[in-house]
Amino acid sequence: MRRRLALVGLATTALVVIALVVPLGLLIRRQASDGARLAAERSAQATASLVALAMTLDRESLASALEPLDPGVIVADSEGGLIGDPIDGQGQLIDEALERRATIASLVDGGWEMALPVISPERVFVVDVFVADEDLTNGVAQAWALLGVLGLVLIGAATLIGDRLGLWLVSPIQELSIAAHRLGEGDLDARVDVADPPELLEVATAFNHLALRLDRLIAEEREDVADLSHRLRTPLTSLRLQAESIEDRSEREALLAQVDRVEATVDSLIVAARTRGDRVGRCVLDSVVTRRLDFWSVLATEQERDLTVSLDADDEMVGLAEESVESLVDTLVGNVFAHTPAGTAFEVASGVDDQGRCWLRVSDRGPGFPDDLVLERGVSPAGSTGLGLDIARRTAELTAGELQINDRPGGGAVVVAVFGSH
Repeated sequence: MRRRLALVGLATTALVVIALVVPLGLLIRRQASDGARLAAERSAQATASLVALAMTLDRESLASALEPLDPGVIVADSEGGLIGDPIDGQGQLIDEALERRATIASLVDGGWEMALPVISPERVFVVDVFVADEDLTNGVAQAWALLGVLGLVLIGAATLIGDRLGLWLVSPIQELSIAAHRLGEGDLDARVDVADPPELLEVATAFNHLALRLDRLIAEEREDVADLSHRLRTPLTSLRLQAESIEDRSEREALLAQVDRVEATVDSLIVAARTRGDRVGRCVLDSVVTRRLDFWSVLATEQERDLTVSLDADDEMVGLAEESVESLVDTLVGNVFAHTPAGTAFEVASGVDDQGRCWLRVSDRGPGFPDDLVLERGVSPAGSTGLGLDIARRTAELTAGELQINDRPGGGAVVVAVFGSH
């Protein structure tokens, strides 16, 4: 913690310093360059004014009138004459300025140059100024060095402050960490006694309240699980007795099979609650889907629904227990029966996408989804509990997958469960 706070101070201050120093350094360089160019332009304009006044003189008289020229300033005429001492690399724009009879200024090899024509009926003069690269950045290196030293001082100070702050915080945080590990290992008596700083005191109070609350919740959960079996099996027993009284043998056996399945599901839920288990397992997707569609196809025939089955996942397995996949299939197919009128056709398909993930799609030709809120828990524009699709979504997400809903082209709904691992 102490090291991390120091690193945070170092990183934050470094970012701030970089964000300030780099633009400031570039601004200083640009100002130095602009200042040198502005001074050269003024010198060129002043020299051009003198040339305009004395351009009727001969070359020697003109040279005498202009002397002394500023460093980097020369005057050339259309007859090849030159007044002044050119700097190394100067004069690259003179011919172009004479030809175009227009002012030209640009970066050239070795620096920046400006050629300013002065035109008379007889001759054309060009006042040429040149600023070398080192003059364009005069003083910039010293300014950058000063900014760098200032930035390092700020970074060092921020790192030291972060280290001192970490030293102040590390002791109570370590105590809180130890208590959290004890609680995570099942020691519900773990508590934290922290008095300073005030923020950690608030965290410690919340932690102690959480530990106390967890202790109470676990005790209540154990009581609920102990009572769960009795609460669920009583109505199931009544349902079994009523089913056994049905005279039609086929209907009686079908209903008893469903009661057995519900009882098995209840037993698995009770075991999972007691053992803190999860629903992760492995099963062949198409095999489970085929088994559940055998049940739903009977109801589809009674309601005159055309059922199309296209299972192409072959023997691919998904990372869920069979009970979870069965529940997912029942939820998706059951929604078709619950939210579409009798006679509505539907299709169940499966396959494997380009990423090797299995998917299960249930689509119908009903009214479709009113909006995307159907995936939110407890929200159902159709008037149901709103839990079915949320449970199906969470089942798919157990495998790092997802549940997708869309409207079917031409009318209807499409629900696709994508399983992320198998």
